[in-house]
Amino acid sequence: MDVPKEQVNLTLSEQQIDKRIAQILPEETVRRLLMLPIRVEGDQLYVATISPVNLPGIDEVRLITGLRVKPIIVARPELERAIGEQFSANQTSKQAIVDMTFQELGTTRMITPQEEILEIDEAPVVDLVNSIIKGAINDGASDIHLEPQFPEMRVRYRINGILHDITTVPRYIEPSIVSRIKLLADMDITERRRSQDGHITMTVGRKQVDLRVSSVLTVNGEKIVIRVLDKETMLIDLEHLGLTSEQHKKFKSFIEHPYGMILVTGPTGSGKSTTLYAVLNELDSVTRNIITVENPVEYQMNGISQIQVNPSINLTFANALRTIVRQDPDVIMVGEIRDAETADIAVQAALTGHLVFSTLHTNDAPGAVVRLVDMGVQPFLIASAVIGVIAQRLVRKICPQCKEYYRPSQEVLDMLGANPEVKELARGRGCEYCRNTGYRGRTGVYEVFEVDDDIRRLIITQAPTSEIKKMALAKGMKSLSYNGRQKILQGISTFEEVQRVVYIGEE
Repeated sequence: MDVPKEQVNLTLSEQQIDKRIAQILPEETVRRLLMLPIRVEGDQLYVATISPVNLPGIDEVRLITGLRVKPIIVARPELERAIGEQFSANQTSKQAIVDMTFQELGTTRMITPQEEILEIDEAPVVDLVNSIIKGAINDGASDIHLEPQFPEMRVRYRINGILHDITTVPRYIEPSIVSRIKLLADMDITERRRSQDGHITMTVGRKQVDLRVSSVLTVNGEKIVIRVLDKETMLIDLEHLGLTSEQHKKFKSFIEHPYGMILVTGPTGSGKSTTLYAVLNELDSVTRNIITVENPVEYQMNGISQIQVNPSINLTFANALRTIVRQDPDVIMVGEIRDAETADIAVQAALTGHLVFSTLHTNDAPGAVVRLVDMGVQPFLIASAVIGVIAQRLVRKICPQCKEYYRPSQEVLDMLGANPEVKELARGRGCEYCRNTGYRGRTGVYEVFEVDDDIRRLIITQAPTSEIKKMALAKGMKSLSYNGRQKILQGISTFEEVQRVVYIGEE
C-alpha cells in the first residue's frame, strides 16, 4: 500500500471542488469513510478527510479509482457540510431526471397497473426518490413536501421549521415518483382519489430513520408529505431542550411526583412530542411500568409499552386509556387530549395514583386550565390533578459559522428590556453551512407554570386565564415573552425569529 508522506491542511472553501470528481466514489463510500474526492492532477487524487492515518480508507479509495491518494486534512463539520452539498437532492435529482428523459418515461399513452409497477421500479425513478429522501435526512429536514404545481412538481424540505425550495420535477415524471413512494410505504398505488397514510423504514449511513407518508388529492394531482422521524435528533436529554436552569429544576420537581398530571402545550410543530420523549427518557423504566398511547407511535423506546391509536378498530385515546388503567401502570403518557372523554379519564387516572403526561393546544401554560374546563372537566378535579404545565415554542438558533454583531435601533433594545450597557445584538450573516439563512438548529422557548395552593383556589373559583397568569407571574413564573427576549439578549436567536413565534411585549 502506498502511504502518503505529506498531507495538505487547508479549508474546503479554498478548494475548487470538481463536482464530477466529487462523485467518482459512491455516496455510501464517501459518507462511510468520510473521504471526499476534490480534484485529480495526473495520477493523484486529492481527497478531503479528517484523518491522515486512515490507511484502510485510503487503500479502499485507491483500489476503487486506480489513482494515488493524497489527503487534505479538514475539520469534520466542514467535511460533512461539503459532502452534503455534493450529494444533495438538488444535484443528484437533476441527473436522474436527465436519465428519465432519455428513457422517454413521459409517454402520454395509457398504461396498465402492471406496466406502472414495472416503470416505477426503473433505476432513474428509484434513484430520484432515494436522492430526495436521503437529501432531506442529510439536511436535517423534518418534512418533505412533493407538491404538484403547474407546470412542474415542487419539492420542498422543512428545515428548522421553515420550508425551503429544493428542486422541481417535470410533470410527466410526477405519477412515477408518487407511485414509487406509495409502493415503498405499502400504500395502494391504484387509489388516487382517497387520502392514504403509510410508513417507510430506511437506513441512511449508520442511522435508521422512520418515514410517515401521507397522500392527498389536489386539483393539480396527488400531493405527498413525508414526515422524517430521526431517533437520534428526537431522543435528547431534558437539559438540552433549551430550558433555563430555574425552569429545568422546576420541571424536574414536577416529574418527581408519584402521581398527578403534567401537561405540555403549544401549537403543532412546537416540539411537544420531543419534550415528552425527553421526559420518558428521564424516567426509570426498570422499576416503573410505563405505558403510552400515541397517534402515531413515533419512536419505539426500550422498556416502555407503547400503544398506537387505531380508529378503524375503535381503538381511540379514550378506549386505550380505559385499558391502560387496568394494566397496573405507574406512568401513563397520552399523546394528546383532544376530547372530553379522554380528558376525563386522564384526570381520573392522575387522581387515582398514576403519573400522567399529555399535550394540549393552548397559547400559554395557564390557558391549559381553562381548556380543560371547556372540555367539561370539573374545576375542583383539575385543581387536584394538575401538577404543572409547560408551554413551549421553537425558535431557530443563529448559525455559529457566520454569527456577527450589529447595532440595533434603540426602540428594539427598549422592547427587549435590555440593560443600558447593551448596545449590540447577534445575527447570522448567511453562509453555506446554514444554507444562507443565518440559522442552524433550533431551541425551545418555555413557560413553566406550577399549580400551587393559591393557583388551585383560583381554578376552583373559575377565575379567568388573565387572573391565573397574573398570579403565576407574581409567584416567579417567567413568560414565553420573557424567555424569548432572553434568547435574543444572550445571542442565541434573533429579534426577527423570536418575534415570528412569540409576542415580544410587556407582561
